[in-house]
Amino acid sequence: MPAAPLTAKAVEKIKADPNKRLEIPDGGSGLYLIVQTSGAKSWAARYRNAAGKPVKLTLGKYHEETMPLSVARQRLRDTLDAVDRGIDPAAAKRSAKSAAVAVSLPTTLGDLADVYVQRYLQKRVRRWKAAAGEIDTHIRPRLGSVALADLSRAHGRQMVQDIAGKYPVAANRALARLNAILNWAAGEDLIAVNPMLGIKKATIEAPRERVLSDDELREVWNASDRLGYPTGEIVKALILTGQRRDEVRAAHWSEFNLDEGTWIIPTARFKGGRSHLVPLAEAVVERLKAMPFRDRGGPVFVGQKAGKPHQNMVKPKHVLDRYIAEARGDDAEPMEPWTLHDLRRTMRTGLSRLGIARDVAERCIGHAVGGRLGAVYDQHEYQPEKARAMQAWADHVAAVVEGRKVGNVVQMRAER
Repeated sequence: MPAAPLTAKAVEKIKADPNKRLEIPDGGSGLYLIVQTSGAKSWAARYRNAAGKPVKLTLGKYHEETMPLSVARQRLRDTLDAVDRGIDPAAAKRSAKSAAVAVSLPTTLGDLADVYVQRYLQKRVRRWKAAAGEIDTHIRPRLGSVALADLSRAHGRQMVQDIAGKYPVAANRALARLNAILNWAAGEDLIAVNPMLGIKKATIEAPRERVLSDDELREVWNASDRLGYPTGEIVKALILTGQRRDEVRAAHWSEFNLDEGTWIIPTARFKGGRSHLVPLAEAVVERLKAMPFRDRGGPVFVGQKAGKPHQNMVKPKHVLDRYIAEARGDDAEPMEPWTLHDLRRTMRTGLSRLGIARDVAERCIGHAVGGRLGAVYDQHEYQPEKARAMQAWADHVAAVVEGRKVGNVVQMRAER
């Protein structure tokens, strides 16, 4: 029995499955609503070409105003009309796309960087915009106009020296990105060899060890109250869950089951290349239930663009530091420099302080225990153990924020 046709209201209400991509038919018309694990929705048409082969054609992203169900159905009719005339719209689209991305051989490093971004970063790197930002900030202004035929190790050394004067770590990153561009280009036969091989880093980077004290954690929490929604709530979620900044920032309501107190970060958004189960402490569930826009679905922390997650935590971090300084007063010592990622390290260290077993604590923050092979074969999610650990940490944070004595009482609760 064919599926019933979709309705505009049903399309709007359909939720994502965090574990698998959904493909929902519009009756038997050949139109399908595609729902990604992230919650993104798009339209696709399925038909058979002149050779009788099944074809899938993406019609566009779903939008309740610009691409609702009615427009998608018209796109489907246009597609099927073209097929009846002997035209394969999918093949025509591929040809047009190939023509659009065709580029001549690059002659300067700037040209090569454009090709690298288009043909590699955008297709293969999940956080490609950050990598492209490194190129635009550090590499392109200094070496973008240099002809590939003239590019030498001296150019690379000069770039590293220029950046390292103020930003030695950024100089290391820029050198790594430059090598990545040139190694890729050599593999694509766009250049013969990478001329930058052998250039030394600007500085030897020591691994970060910054862990916030309980007093500092209280200061960050209280200052985040002044930030409000969404950035202040992002900071508090980072403190309470210990997950990575972008995993929190781009969290989607479809990933949460507040009745069960769970958050499943899907494979597409998790650094480990697998999904990650995060049990939620009572305080986290309460904060999520109080969030605005929950009934709409979509991103948890909505940015200025409707329906999009909040994008930038750099400016809010600067404001947070200013609020902390104001709370300390003019005569007080400034807070030692810290990063949002240090909140993750603080949580992990705090779990050890609370007596949580190492393998459970590591799993709480999504680290694979026993290597990647162990992560694949050990399918026990350790949910009860992680849930107790997460609740213990949330209890500890609450005690810290309220100025209550912390220690054994919290530890004993974690062990029950």
